[in-house]
Amino acid sequence: MRRVSLAARLAALALLVASAAARPASAHQSSVAYSDIVVDGRDIEYTLQIASTDLFEAVGVEKDRPVTRDEARAGRDRLFAYLGARIHATSGGSACAFEPESLDLVDKGGGTGDEFFAACRLRFRCPRTVERAAITYDLFFDLDPRHQGLARIRWAGEDDAPEREQIFRDRARTVELRRDLGALDHARDYLHLGIEHIFTGYDHVAFVFGLLAVAGAAGLRRGARRILGVVTAFTLAHSVTLIASALGWVQLSPRIVEPAIALSIVYVGVENMVNREPQHRFALTFGFGLVHGFGFASVLKEIGLPQKGLLLSLVSFNVGVEIGQLVVVAAVLPLLALVADPKLGSRLVRPLVVASVAAATFVLFRRFDVPPVQLGVVTFGGATLLFVLGRRFGYDRVVRLGGSAVIAALATFWFFERVTGHGLFGGALG
Repeated sequence: MRRVSLAARLAALALLVASAAARPASAHQSSVAYSDIVVDGRDIEYTLQIASTDLFEAVGVEKDRPVTRDEARAGRDRLFAYLGARIHATSGGSACAFEPESLDLVDKGGGTGDEFFAACRLRFRCPRTVERAAITYDLFFDLDPRHQGLARIRWAGEDDAPEREQIFRDRARTVELRRDLGALDHARDYLHLGIEHIFTGYDHVAFVFGLLAVAGAAGLRRGARRILGVVTAFTLAHSVTLIASALGWVQLSPRIVEPAIALSIVYVGVENMVNREPQHRFALTFGFGLVHGFGFASVLKEIGLPQKGLLLSLVSFNVGVEIGQLVVVAAVLPLLALVADPKLGSRLVRPLVVASVAAATFVLFRRFDVPPVQLGVVTFGGATLLFVLGRRFGYDRVVRLGGSAVIAALATFWFFERVTGHGLFGGALG
């Protein structure tokens, strides 16, 4: 049997609904838009088809005439802004970030040669893997109370599961999505979140770099032994307070925790500058790790804690944090060791430096969608600048003093932001 296309199925459904809801006194045909919604991990992929006769407000042209193809292309940014203001998705109570992707103009079968559909590809990025989500559709109801939004909803990787069809109406604008995840699904998701939190958290990267600034001066082997010890102490400590806070055993207000995290980074930076070989870093980072654990717990509570396998997910998150820290160490420590000791065996270390930076670049690009140009500038550009300046002015001046001063200054800035509750420079400095 020939399979009926999505457009044909939805068009038939639209005709049935419109016929049932038609008002005898009105000859105006209610508008219809078609949605294809696919839930894929942490993303909700949303393809929306809007007829050219319904685009006038969205692209900013006069009312009651079909929009031309040129007008649709010229109004692309306005169209996506219009959609972003009227279609929303949440997962576990947290908002999913709206991202426009592409616009295609598709011929409208059965219409005049000038009529078409604007096929808009959108994406909603949710804080964690979608288990319980809601999509709110507010398109065109202010213009046409009888507007229908016909949607097909499915989960990626579940091709055998029946597709769900939904009709958005003026009095039914929200659809609830639900899929039960197992404990291992949550654990895998939280492992990814832990790694991501290190790569995307400026303050924690700065904290790790502050520890590396001193360890790198000891050379590759000694530095590795030192940094692995203190990084592991940090992970053990924040594991304790993260789990205790997430389970509700101990609570601290973020208004105390977040400024305290910034102060811990300030302390590391200042101590680096006044002491070439700080003592008791293991105990210091363990103490600071206890504070950082409360910060991690606040982040996880914001995106929602799983009901199944909670303890396993929390442990998995901590493992992810440790993996993220070790990737940073593996990428940065060989470079610092080479800057500290230019005579270090080039046959081993220089290829290791290149491989470390390349590996970190690959992980960031593949897993966290960092733009490749930006990533290249930060990793390879930053590594080159550090190497050149370090060889020219010495490790002590550039890394221990200069790098630590930058870290302390940034952390001081973060401290005042967190105390006052006002973000400056649009959050560009973290």
